[in-house]
Amino acid sequence: MHNHNAVGYAKGSLERSIDLARAHLDFFAFTGHASWHDMPQMAGDRHMIWVNGFKAHADHWNKTRRLLQEATTDKFTALLGYEWHSSFFGDYCLIFDRDQPELFLPDHVDKLLDFAEARGALAIPHHLGYLQGWRGANWKYFRGGRVSPVVEIMSEHGCTETDRGPFEYITHSQGGRWTKNTVAPRLAVGDRFGFVASTDDHLGYPGAYGEGVLGVWADDLRPASLFEAIRSRRTYAASGDRIVLEVTVNGKPMGSELSFSSDREIDVRVEGQDPVEVVELLRNGRVIERHFPADHVTGPLHLPGRAKCRIRYGWGPWGQLALDRVCQWDMSVRISGGTFQRVQGCFQHAPFGEDLRDRLTLESPTEIRLQSPTSRPGAYREDPTKAIVCDLEGMPEAELVVELRQPVRQIVTAKLTDLVESNVVTLTGGFPSESFIIERLVGPSESSATIRWQDRRPRGSGADYYYVRVRQQNGHVAWASPVWVG
Repeated sequence: MHNHNAVGYAKGSLERSIDLARAHLDFFAFTGHASWHDMPQMAGDRHMIWVNGFKAHADHWNKTRRLLQEATTDKFTALLGYEWHSSFFGDYCLIFDRDQPELFLPDHVDKLLDFAEARGALAIPHHLGYLQGWRGANWKYFRGGRVSPVVEIMSEHGCTETDRGPFEYITHSQGGRWTKNTVAPRLAVGDRFGFVASTDDHLGYPGAYGEGVLGVWADDLRPASLFEAIRSRRTYAASGDRIVLEVTVNGKPMGSELSFSSDREIDVRVEGQDPVEVVELLRNGRVIERHFPADHVTGPLHLPGRAKCRIRYGWGPWGQLALDRVCQWDMSVRISGGTFQRVQGCFQHAPFGEDLRDRLTLESPTEIRLQSPTSRPGAYREDPTKAIVCDLEGMPEAELVVELRQPVRQIVTAKLTDLVESNVVTLTGGFPSESFIIERLVGPSESSATIRWQDRRPRGSGADYYYVRVRQQNGHVAWASPVWVG
């Protein structure tokens, strides 16, 4: 719901962004850089990067509208939006559920939010945690409700749940996280909002892995359905892996506001893409319950059965060797004695190239085809790898066969029973060539959980809010929108 390209001051065509989004997302909103009315002047006229970007966005507006309308189908929704910057008021992404001819760029946030309310748009606050006056949120003007029902808890800037949580603010020029502007203290003083995450990617890659992605519990992909779900705060944020997260309190879904009840029954369903380390229930900002799936694993994965297998590829020359290059990967992954149910890509934005694509296809229940470029330069947070996650079902004698066509011709075979105990690491040549790993299998009891917690509060205790946080062993996190009781 928040990403950039050359229709603004980032890189890549909008056509490329649409192509990439359609390949691995259900929906996206393009939110080009549009204005910054109180932008500081910078030495050497460096502020002209923004000025020229805003002109490019305005000049492209009518074409942007047309391309997004043409991209929308029954199976994919492309929403129109733009990003409004402000040093004093903080940044907002305006997103529309229908065509919007007017590009409204006021110099005050109240005018912007009035416009959003009149047009039925969403105004989502972005990178909240920066210092106020340095494009951090100015909570004095926060409206919530139908206009800003959700806030961005994670993006390529980092995570703004608290000033001590994972994914620090280190990628931009506005400094680190200011405690008072993070999510936790704002919930504590009574603000009500749900959580979303979006990449804010600047290399034209909507949904770039590791920068933030949004899950919505909606009836279908029509813009009206998506907006209804977001306004109801049936949303959850994830840092990268597509962690499925469903939470109810007394049968009501994430984002709900319930009347007071002393007894609260919290039901949680999690499906991770890696072993889940911990599922936490927070009440009023404090962890009151923890569930460790590893405590409920009775033994090693047994076949026949279901499992997840991650194949990670990339690495290559250490940066100090100055052997910068793009590695083109072309591989097939086949299974004998089993089937693939699903495959998901974990594709980050590097390397950038107008014609570069990550292409992932489930050719049949027994074969996956992947074509994908990797590079170390420009990799998000210096991670030079990408991955695919395969949901599979196999017999004890089942084998995985990875056939590499590029960067070299190579065939690697691994028995599923062996992958229960150890991964397979393969170099594609001598030092310092690229490599790939067939990771250890992850069983359902490691990657998923169904939990019921009970909480009881005395009358007169005031309003409480609950939300669930999930952390996988590989460091990826998901946050469910809060539920308020009372």
